[in-house]
Amino acid sequence: MNNFRYRMQRFMAGRNGADRLFYILTIAYVALMFLNVFLHSMILYFVGIGVFAAAAFRYFSRNTAKRRRENAKAEQAYYSAAAKVNKMKTRREQSRTYFFKRCPNCGKTLRLPRVKGKHGTKCPACGCKFSVRIIKGAKK
Repeated sequence: MNNFRYRMQRFMAGRNGADRLFYILTIAYVALMFLNVFLHSMILYFVGIGVFAAAAFRYFSRNTAKRRRENAKAEQAYYSAAAKVNKMKTRREQSRTYFFKRCPNCGKTLRLPRVKGKHGTKCPACGCKFSVRIIKGAKK
């Protein structure tokens, strides 16, 4: 058993191995194959095989610098998407007591108290004054 482990360590030395992009590609492959169980599409099958081949290529690649750059881009996209999801979740939670309105001048999103009626407000970023009409008051 130790002989096999030693051979595997020697084989994987200097190779990329598993990183976040490898796991993302593997999950995408499993999802595509699961979806293909119901759709029976040859196109979906070959796309899934391509995703699996890309994951395997990345795993066994010796060009670790290039794989590291690809992984960094994937992680940046992953964290950017996670930040957007968290922002939407926070906004949905705060929508009971606050009203969100974009400034017509600079486009910055303002968080205003949810008080029914027409109100005048001033953007703290650019100083633009505009009116806001809130139809529904705070939810209880």
